[in-house]
Amino acid sequence: MASNNEITLGRYSFRRKHAQDESLWLYHVETTISTMDEAKLLVESKFVDEKNDQCDSDNHTALDGTDMPKSFVISSTSQTNGRGTSKRKWESAQTGNALFTVGIQQSAWMDDLKLRNYGKMVPLTLLPLKVGTVVASHVQKFLLDCAKNKPIPRVTVKWPNDVLLYNDVIASHEKVAGILIESSQDWLLIGIGINVGYAPDIPSEGVDYGRNATALCKYCPRDELNKDQTWVDVATQLGRAIAFDLHSWLNHSSASFSTQIGDNILTEWKSYVDWDMELVLRDTPNREKVTLKEVLDDGRAVVQETATGLKRTLVSDYFL
Repeated sequence: MASNNEITLGRYSFRRKHAQDESLWLYHVETTISTMDEAKLLVESKFVDEKNDQCDSDNHTALDGTDMPKSFVISSTSQTNGRGTSKRKWESAQTGNALFTVGIQQSAWMDDLKLRNYGKMVPLTLLPLKVGTVVASHVQKFLLDCAKNKPIPRVTVKWPNDVLLYNDVIASHEKVAGILIESSQDWLLIGIGINVGYAPDIPSEGVDYGRNATALCKYCPRDELNKDQTWVDVATQLGRAIAFDLHSWLNHSSASFSTQIGDNILTEWKSYVDWDMELVLRDTPNREKVTLKEVLDDGRAVVQETATGLKRTLVSDYFL
């Protein structure tokens, strides 16, 4: 019989309750269409083992909404049809990158966070910025640990949902991680891809065009890893660490009550911004070049066109 914290499921390699917090559930599948799709199926099934219509009381598998996790993360070694924003293809068929989706209950943000904020709603539009900050901090920590006092590239964020590394040689910011947030039933699903073991080729034209990509392995030679580690191991550990931090922040914040939760999210995110970075409006006919001037309290971005000086306030536009 499976142990309390490790259970083989119908199509997942395993489910484990996190060793430090059993209300965070960990899932893994070797290959899938996308972890976002897997997460939606998991939510729709109410976390029931699809191979069995009855659940052993010893294995803690949910049935009819009982013993539900507060949060979960599902990772994959590879994806056959990963996607980014605006349904752009996220190339992830190779192994070695961090590919995972974190599920958080909508009530954790809409109700619990509001309660901790003394009844003041924290705009949901700040969620991408919070996630971006957590991902950026873990990317930076990995690079620092690997560098062993050698210089590392500057880690930056790009509104609203990307993490970049600044390449001194070409004087350009390259994409190392992307974030996609969707919802299903009463869950918020946060899809995250981090280039750990390889940088996918990004088209310069067409529907999937975007910014050049980079990978953590470029700055961390294989011989700097632990002897028995692979890039797949690193990617899996990185994804679970990020999921744990998001889960802990939402559900077990050490600063239980504050009237500054929204302000703190913005302050942390802005600490990773390169305000001088030139951006390109990706989905407008003229692809105007702009710079970020401010991010408002509700997460909207104020940008200024380089050519005309015209300012715009953006809600859901995306940049190159």
